[in-house]
Amino acid sequence: MTRKKYINMFSPMQIKNVTFKNRVFASPLTTNRIVEHGYPTAEGIDEYENRSRGGFAVVTLTESFIDDDYSSRHEHGLNVYKKQMSTIHIESILTLTEAIKAHGAVASIQLNHVGAMNHPEEIKGKKNPIGPSAFLREDGVQVDEMTVEMMEEVANNWAEAAWNCKAMGFEMVNLHGGHGWLLNQFISPRFNKRLDEYGGSMENRARFPIMVCKRIKEVCGDDFLIEYRMSGSERIEGGMTLTDGIEFAKIIQHHVDLIHVTSGVYQDHVNTKAFSSMFDKHGCNLDLAEAIKKNVNVPVVAVGGFNSPEQIEDAIATGKCDFVALGRQQFADPAFVNKTLAGCENQIAPCLRCSCFNPLSGNPEERPIPELWHCAVNPWASRELRWRSAPKPLGKRKVLIIGGGVSGMYAALTAAERGHDVTLCEKESELGGQLWFTEIDEHKESLKRYKDSLIERCKSTGVNIHLGTEATMAFADELKPDVVICAVGAQPFTPPIKGIEHATYAVAVYKNPESYFNKKVVIIGGGAIGCETGYFLADIHNTKVKILEARDDISKDSNESQRMALFPRMKEAGMTWDCNTKILEIKDSGVLYIDAFGNERLEEADVVLFATGSRSNTDIVEKYREISPKFIVTGDARKARTVKQATYEGFCAAMDIL
Repeated sequence: MTRKKYINMFSPMQIKNVTFKNRVFASPLTTNRIVEHGYPTAEGIDEYENRSRGGFAVVTLTESFIDDDYSSRHEHGLNVYKKQMSTIHIESILTLTEAIKAHGAVASIQLNHVGAMNHPEEIKGKKNPIGPSAFLREDGVQVDEMTVEMMEEVANNWAEAAWNCKAMGFEMVNLHGGHGWLLNQFISPRFNKRLDEYGGSMENRARFPIMVCKRIKEVCGDDFLIEYRMSGSERIEGGMTLTDGIEFAKIIQHHVDLIHVTSGVYQDHVNTKAFSSMFDKHGCNLDLAEAIKKNVNVPVVAVGGFNSPEQIEDAIATGKCDFVALGRQQFADPAFVNKTLAGCENQIAPCLRCSCFNPLSGNPEERPIPELWHCAVNPWASRELRWRSAPKPLGKRKVLIIGGGVSGMYAALTAAERGHDVTLCEKESELGGQLWFTEIDEHKESLKRYKDSLIERCKSTGVNIHLGTEATMAFADELKPDVVICAVGAQPFTPPIKGIEHATYAVAVYKNPESYFNKKVVIIGGGAIGCETGYFLADIHNTKVKILEARDDISKDSNESQRMALFPRMKEAGMTWDCNTKILEIKDSGVLYIDAFGNERLEEADVVLFATGSRSNTDIVEKYREISPKFIVTGDARKARTVKQATYEGFCAAMDIL
C-alpha cells in the first residue's frame, strides 16, 4: 500500500556501480560531539548509524575539510586530509562507514574549503584567507588572491582527501560548491573579479571547480561518485542568479555524477534560504532544482525545508528532481523513511524549522552563552547513545499523566513505549494543550502536525486517553497509580496595568480572528507570542499592529535565526514596535505609555492585546501532589516552557520511571 502511494519515493536508482535503495538522502548536518580531534566519536558513529537504520538511501557525514592550512571553519569535521594516519584514526572512520552501510545506506561525506570567508584565527599560521580575488572584507580581514599554483595545490588536497575517504569506506563524496564557500566563490560575481582564464565568462569561472572534480576522478577513479552541491541562486544582490546556476550546471554535469541544488549564502543563511525558516514554503529551492534538471542529463537532488513524504513524492513524480535531501528533518525523526514505508506517516515528527543550529545565544554585544544543538520535537536527537544506555524499567508501573499538552503527551507515549500501563487525563475535549491555536494559524502548519503526531503516537503505543476528564482524587484512588506526572500547564499572566480589564490575552484572538481584521491593534508585550500573533493578524488579514515592549528589543525569547526570519516579514506586513516602554493605562481610545525618550504618548487602538508571559498552575499542582509518592511536575506546570523544553521534560520524566 505504501509503496503504491509513494512509488517514486521508494523507487531505487543505480548510478554506475552504486545503488540507491530509495530517493531520500540524509544531507550533511552537524550536531553535538560528532568529532573529537578529527576522530568520529562513539556518539557520532551512533548518530549516523541511526539515520541509516531509519531508512535513508544516503547518509552524508557533516562538512569536513581538505587541509589544515586554509580550508576549515570549525572543529566538527573529520580529519581525512592527513597523508599518514594512525591505525586508531583509520579504524575509527572504518567503523563509522561500516555502521552507515550496515543498514543499506550509501556512505557519503561532504568535503569543503571555505576560502575567502575564513578567519585568520582559524588558519594555520594565522595567514590571510584565500579566494579567487583579493579584497578587504567588511570586517577588516584581507583576502589574498589565489595563484594558479595555489589552485593546483588545493585541487590536489581535495583529491587526496577524497582518496582517503574512499579508502576508508565512503562510496561517494559531496563537494560543497554552494553557500558562498570557495568553489562557489569562483562562480559568483560577488567574489570572482579575475581578469585571467579563471574569471570573466562562466566557462572561465568554472575552470577551478572542474579542476577539482577532474583531479578527484583521476585519483579515485570513475566509480567513486561525486555529488556536487551548488547554490542554484545566491538570492543576494550582486550574487549568482538562476541563469548563472543553469549555465554552470550545464558545464559541471560532465564532471560529476549528481547535482545537489541548494541556494543562498551561509553569511545570510535565513534570508537567502540556505537554511529555510518556518515562514518559507516547503521545498523552497525546488524551483531552482527544477530549472536545472531541465538543462542537465545527470540526476538532480533538491533540498530545502522538505518535511513530509507527500512533498517528496510530488517533487519526484512531477519530474522536478530525482532525489530529495532532508537536513534538519533527519534530526526531528531519523525513522522518517521507515515510518513512511510502514504506513505510519501520521506518526512522523515534522521538523519545525525553528533552527537547532544556535551554538551561542544571548545578546551578541554581551558575553555569549553556549548551548547544545538539540531538536525541539525529538529529545533523542544527539542523545541517542546516552539514553539507550539509561536504566531499564524494573517492572510494569501504573502511570497517571495529568494534562494532555506537549509535555504530558510526550511523557505518556515514552512511558508506554517503555512498557508501562499509562493513563492520560485531559480536562478539555481535545489533546494538545496550548497548541490548539495551530489549527488556525497558517504559519504553524508544521507545529500542528507535531501536535497531531503526538496524539497518533499516544494512541499507537496504547495510552489510555480520557478526554473531558478531570483527574479527581476519586479517579486516582480507583486507578492507584505508582507514578503521577503532572503536566497541567500554565495560565497567561495578566499585568497589573490600569484598565487591563479592557484588554485580551493575545492568543485568544485565534478563537475568533475575524473580529480583529482591518482594525488597529496594540499588543502589550513583544516576546515571541506577541510578535507572532501580531504577524498572524498583519500578514494575511490587513490588521494594523503596533507592539509596545518593556525590554530593549522584541522577540528576545526567540533564537537568532527565528528573529532573522520574522523581523523582515513583520516590517513588510506593516507592523511597528516601540521598545523600552512603560505602560501607564489602557483607555477606550488606546494605550497611554512612556516611550524610550521619556515622552508620554497615546497609541490609538480599536483592540488592545497583552502577551506578558505565563505563570505555572501551581495551585493545581499542589492539589494533586498527594496522589502518589512518586510525583513529577513537568512542562509549563513547572515553569513557563518552550515546545522544545516541554518535550524534553516530558520525555525525561517518563525515562525516570523504573
